[in-house]
Amino acid sequence: MAKDGSLRDRAYRHLRERILSGELGPGTRVSEEALAAELGISRTPMREAVKQLASEGALEAVPRVGTIVRTPGRREVEELYELREALEGYAVERAAERISPEEVAGLARLLDEIGAVAGELRRSGKRALEGALLRRFLAADLGFHLRLIEAAGNRKISKSVADSSVLAGIFGTPRQEHTAAVVEGAWRFHQRILSALRRSDGRRARNLVVEHIRTSRREALAALERSGRDPALGLPEELRRELERIERR
Repeated sequence: MAKDGSLRDRAYRHLRERILSGELGPGTRVSEEALAAELGISRTPMREAVKQLASEGALEAVPRVGTIVRTPGRREVEELYELREALEGYAVERAAERISPEEVAGLARLLDEIGAVAGELRRSGKRALEGALLRRFLAADLGFHLRLIEAAGNRKISKSVADSSVLAGIFGTPRQEHTAAVVEGAWRFHQRILSALRRSDGRRARNLVVEHIRTSRREALAALERSGRDPALGLPEELRRELERIERR
């Protein structure tokens, strides 16, 4: 049983990482067989991982198409970002009162990683992050937010923020291009937030976090509108037309 659970957890982490990295974007069909082959495991633990991510809202089953990476509608995206704003804003203000030197140092390391990724992107001459470099940025960016909230010392808030961050920031919307300007902008925001925490300035830290989340919400909604996807299904336009053709048979 422990082995089965370990394989299921491994499959879950692998699939979640593929979605987080943008390799499986909104509307992409998920193949249990192909993903299981990537890990060298049977389809059973991958099927369980797919079910778990579907229950969390990251995936959805579409009749005659299969399981796809889900795209929520505009209203859901707005509500998720509003939740993040309320919870993260409160939590970071509380964190400013109690954050430890070790936690500050951990945040600084994540900030350094974002800066390093920005530098590598500039030197590469590429337009936007992709592959391993994109995964590094997303891990450091999300990690900064989650470690920041953990510093508030409220486990229920940490869990709620983690869940809403995953839905809104990773699974929720078509991803904007992570150009050098976007990555450097994120680095500057995080730098200012960390600076406020070092001064124990809770109000300043809260205002910066709220501004950062509102900026992210505008970008997410703009990307959703540009995607041309039907928010009810989360399907790309060409796949939606093919589905309609099949159902008309």
